[in-house]
Amino acid sequence: MDLHWYRRFGILLALLLAWGGAAAAQTSRVSGTVTDAETGDPLPGVNVIIQNTTTGTATDINGRYEIVLPSDQRTLVFSFVGFQSEEVEVPPGTSVVDMRLEEDVLGLEEVVVTGLATSVSRTNLANSVETISARELSEVTTPQTFDTALNGKITGAVVNAYTGAPGGGISIRLRGITTINGRSQPLFIVDGVIMSNDAISNGSNAVTAAAAGGNASNQDNPVDRIADLSPEDIESIEILKGPSAAAIYGARASNGVVIITTKRGRSGTGTQLSFSQSLGFTRMANPLGTRQFTAETAEAAYGERGRELFEAANGRFIDYEQELFGNTGLLSTTQLTAAGGNERTTFYASGLVKDDEGIIERTGYEKQSARLNLQHRFSSRATLDFTSNYIRSVARRGLTGNDNTGTTFGVALTATPNFINIRPDENGVYPEHPFNASNPLQTRDLSDISETNNRFLGSGRFTFNVLQRERQLLQFIAEGGVDYYGLSQSLLFPNELEFYQGVDFPGQSIQGRTFNLNTNLRGILLHSLAMPSSGLSFTTQAGIATFSQDLDRTTAVAAGLIPGQQNVDQAASLNTDEFRLFQDDRALFAQEEVNWRDRVILTGGVRAERSTLNGDVDQFFTYPKASVAFNVTNFDFWTLDQFDLLKLRFAYGQTGNTAPFGARFTTFGPVSIDGSVGLNINNTRGFAEVEPERASEIEGGFDVALFDGRASLDFTAYHKVVDNLILTRGLPASTGFAFEIFNGGELTNDGIEIGLGLIPVDMDDFQWVSRTSFWTNSAEVTRLDVPAFAAVGGGFGNTLGTIRIEEGRSPTQIVGIDDTDGDGSPDGVFQLGDAAPDFQMSFFNEFTVMRNLRLNVFGHWKQGGDNINLSELLFDLGGTSNDYDDDDDGDGETNAEERLAQLGVSARVFVQRASYFKLREVGLYYSVPDQLLGPAFGGRLRGLRLGVSAQNLFTITPYRSYDPEVHNFADTPVASGVEVNPYPSSRNVLFHVSFGL
Repeated sequence: MDLHWYRRFGILLALLLAWGGAAAAQTSRVSGTVTDAETGDPLPGVNVIIQNTTTGTATDINGRYEIVLPSDQRTLVFSFVGFQSEEVEVPPGTSVVDMRLEEDVLGLEEVVVTGLATSVSRTNLANSVETISARELSEVTTPQTFDTALNGKITGAVVNAYTGAPGGGISIRLRGITTINGRSQPLFIVDGVIMSNDAISNGSNAVTAAAAGGNASNQDNPVDRIADLSPEDIESIEILKGPSAAAIYGARASNGVVIITTKRGRSGTGTQLSFSQSLGFTRMANPLGTRQFTAETAEAAYGERGRELFEAANGRFIDYEQELFGNTGLLSTTQLTAAGGNERTTFYASGLVKDDEGIIERTGYEKQSARLNLQHRFSSRATLDFTSNYIRSVARRGLTGNDNTGTTFGVALTATPNFINIRPDENGVYPEHPFNASNPLQTRDLSDISETNNRFLGSGRFTFNVLQRERQLLQFIAEGGVDYYGLSQSLLFPNELEFYQGVDFPGQSIQGRTFNLNTNLRGILLHSLAMPSSGLSFTTQAGIATFSQDLDRTTAVAAGLIPGQQNVDQAASLNTDEFRLFQDDRALFAQEEVNWRDRVILTGGVRAERSTLNGDVDQFFTYPKASVAFNVTNFDFWTLDQFDLLKLRFAYGQTGNTAPFGARFTTFGPVSIDGSVGLNINNTRGFAEVEPERASEIEGGFDVALFDGRASLDFTAYHKVVDNLILTRGLPASTGFAFEIFNGGELTNDGIEIGLGLIPVDMDDFQWVSRTSFWTNSAEVTRLDVPAFAAVGGGFGNTLGTIRIEEGRSPTQIVGIDDTDGDGSPDGVFQLGDAAPDFQMSFFNEFTVMRNLRLNVFGHWKQGGDNINLSELLFDLGGTSNDYDDDDDGDGETNAEERLAQLGVSARVFVQRASYFKLREVGLYYSVPDQLLGPAFGGRLRGLRLGVSAQNLFTITPYRSYDPEVHNFADTPVASGVEVNPYPSSRNVLFHVSFGL
């Protein structure tokens, strides 16, 4: 052994101990009670800390605390989640200090994550970090899924739903486009667990042929798996939108990071039971209506057969839009929770049962969830946190979306005029559809389409105080998490369905099985040091992190089912497909935070990471970050008392985006050679030296708070450059390949984000809280090392409009043919629009009357952004558009005839403005005063709250379809706003009751 190494270590340890300083000889004991300034109720769990030290305590169930103060440090800091922090100087000889805390309605003093093991008050934050509270997420109304609860609530985000079907499914893009072909969704972390959000296709392409030779996973009605999480269990969400905030998370964070913290118990509160029940109904939000035929228009649309069927109807007309999408679905969510604890152990347990029906019969979403969160303090040095969540969900989403066989509900509807009768007769026999390959009512009633998921998320965090002094703390933190799910998808189409007529092997069973395991581990050393004499404090963290993913997806498609059978082995043919994904990442990280008297806050950090997805699996790629914040109001020269806060902030950071799995390999496929099985090289050559894409961002802004927290304003501007893009280029035929993968190209995003918080009225019997957000982003492909190309999932070609990647243009531009000179023939391909919005705004207003009656209103405005509306085209082609016979311009040619005349001439008619204003959520609640509840349940009944709420109450939009924010191509990076007959969006109305014991 090297004795010199031990001596050096001993000297270093002695210096650390000396640096912490010695405790003062004289102390005094101070106690008191902390209460809610509005209600006067005691507040348990309030942190009471001696300023510039690591010494503190927490209030008990009665709001009481007791602490020993040294003679040279007389300032106490009181802080509690949801309330404004307070500092008080304790005069010598004072033994009682009571404190009243005001609610932090505008969230000015939220605690926000700054590293893998550190957090700071928002007043000292040097980045723009979005925060969504439990109240905003699930207490205005009851969302069906976690992802749908985010719509419109993230400043700087573009959120699009894949479909309106039950069970969720949205794409989230934070601060613009960050990739062309890579992973496009944010990194989701739940209580330290890296949660899988893979969109898993259900295999319906085997019936619909939606992809038609393309990528089936983009059009197979996938659900993103973040939908499994229960919003009711979430305490808060923090969104790290750009690399300047997310750099410490490395090569999986270029699309941003969403950090989710679930609810915990509190010490000193005893065991508290809470029950909540929501009941309601859902209806189609925006019916389009149907065409009203005459004998003449029926014949013009469908020939002599059309006139015959019209006359046979004898005035009987059926609204098939209502037949398919007009179901009134019942909604129910029941939750029971227990939370509490003592000085050593706290717990939070919950059970949730959800049963939501859809607006299409035999569709819906069911979920059962159980959660247990524990925290145990072994001693003043050691603490263990444990979280666990089991989820079982069943999604029945029907058969909607793009379709090349006429089998989906929406495409079949476009060819279904209201004068035919395709309802079943008294014997349950469905008539043949005279104008389509399938009878959508028969397909809906006889098919069985479901997805069942069983999922477990668990995490553990052990914290040990290696060194604990008055002004110095060294902690070792070990944490790990696991996310496992088993997804079973079952699609059964019996052979009596109309679209199987004339097919050699009628009847299909599509069975999918997906198993995914995510594991992550972290070991961290965290050192905190306060130096009151200089006003400096230091927070240092360093550690290692690992992440592994193992995904195995298998799909079996059986055709020619024996009548009455369902098993895949009871069929004439069977085709199987399997996809495997393995990923292992290893990382080192370090970060230093320096705070000088809450006036200047500096942060610098770096993460070095390697991954098995990179070409060189042993190479570490580094992602640095740096930021500075200036709290101007804390400087001595500042004298304006109206300002609570004026902070300037600047930040820089880099993140990465690893290559798609298998990009560095040339893949092989099976081939039959003279009756023997062999391997054949595919047409794309892998890139053995592939590297992660890299996003670099500089961000600047300011935060202002005025008039004792009654007004706040935050402004952020950013410039983000993404280079080393992973692209595909063509190769000469002599190479034996058609394409190869490579790193090349660059794109930029520039944007502005503004948030305004106000309390315009704050009286004893009435309060009005308002929060308004504004954001805009402009993107450009600044370098492209290949010719311009159509984006994957960006549309169906220039004739109908498609998203094209082109140097010098927006990565979401929509191009298509156009007749510029009006001669009736296309003159070339031109830019016709852009899927990206011009700007977005959200408006949240909360009105409280007499402290008991509360009204919440949340609206969302998206200005600009274009959709490729192919639903309208299919209605026109099917002769069923609701405005088919209207003549809006009075030129003697109907609307539909004018639109159809442009097919093959100009795609401009299909590219439509998708601006909208949505009243997303409204909630009205009354909290019954506890004193009015009397002796109910032995006097233990408390917090009785009754309410009614609505989602998607109305939408104002010029867009001519069911929903301007729905698109068909799942989470493809740049494709959004491409619509082909999706599951329509719905309007929900719910009634609520909740109480505690």
